[in-house]
Amino acid sequence: MTVSIEQIDPHNEPALRAWWEVGHAATAERPGKPWPVWEQSRVAMPRHHPEIGVSLLGAIDGREMVGAGLLTRRLKENLHAAMAFAWVVPGRTREGVGRSLVRELEVMAAGDGRTTVQGEAFLPPGGSAPAEPFAAAMGYSVASRESIKELTVADYLARRPDLARTVGGAADGYRFVTFDTVCPEEHVESFGRILGLLMNEIPLGELDLETSEWTPERIRAAEQRQADTGRHVLTALAIAADGEVAGVSDVRVDDTDHENAQVGITIVDPGHRGHRLGLALKMATHDLALSAYPSLVRVDTSNAEVNTHMNAVNDALGYRSIETLLELQKKL
Repeated sequence: MTVSIEQIDPHNEPALRAWWEVGHAATAERPGKPWPVWEQSRVAMPRHHPEIGVSLLGAIDGREMVGAGLLTRRLKENLHAAMAFAWVVPGRTREGVGRSLVRELEVMAAGDGRTTVQGEAFLPPGGSAPAEPFAAAMGYSVASRESIKELTVADYLARRPDLARTVGGAADGYRFVTFDTVCPEEHVESFGRILGLLMNEIPLGELDLETSEWTPERIRAAEQRQADTGRHVLTALAIAADGEVAGVSDVRVDDTDHENAQVGITIVDPGHRGHRLGLALKMATHDLALSAYPSLVRVDTSNAEVNTHMNAVNDALGYRSIETLLELQKKL
């Protein structure tokens, strides 16, 4: 194979565009919106992120980029882990391009002191795809399985009256606060407390990940980064009688695409479960997104297959499975 693996400077826009085109072509046959639009990547990829280290690789054959790699590393917690991704353009698979990219990504991760590398493989629901045996051949095991689901706005609107009746008075005693990206000052400390519960409360399977601490200062910095890259995090908080945040959910919409949205997080404090807060919070965020973006067509989400409660909530909202996500892991 004459392909060479080279680092890509995200500030070099023609090189970044070639890198982006590889991923776009490699994911074109997947359902939903598996790849960001160019204008979003053009702004976000070169921007410095104080919490995530990012490295890009290109597999170059002559003057053509035929493969793309991405390595991300958390810089404040989970300093033992890295995320590695590789894409190969159609027509150039099974030539060793993906294998060479993954090996180089692992070398880079090890050089940064990371001992665990994680990745992803996508399959049709109930089916298989070449990414699965490729990952196994590279030494990656399946640490968790998730269901990627899609909701059409038409389905949600048709179901909403029944959903409202389902919530009924179950959430009495809680009030709901919604906002676009910037949390109200009076709730930011409590908001950070519940964000810190996330890794302990969502099913992680065998994924080797640690909890994180969210101070008000860290939240404000994250909000500013979202605003700088044109992303709106439409958020709902459930506020208990004592003023503490009992649950949170959000839907994310980019300035460059008002037809597609993604659910970010949904979590309810264990001490406040049993009041249908998960469903009420998701309805609040979906209503907020539709009010702000009338052209919205679909919303995507993903949940661990073993998370029966949240999957039941999503099914009630009208979400339908479009892919299976295998969360992969390898100890270096």
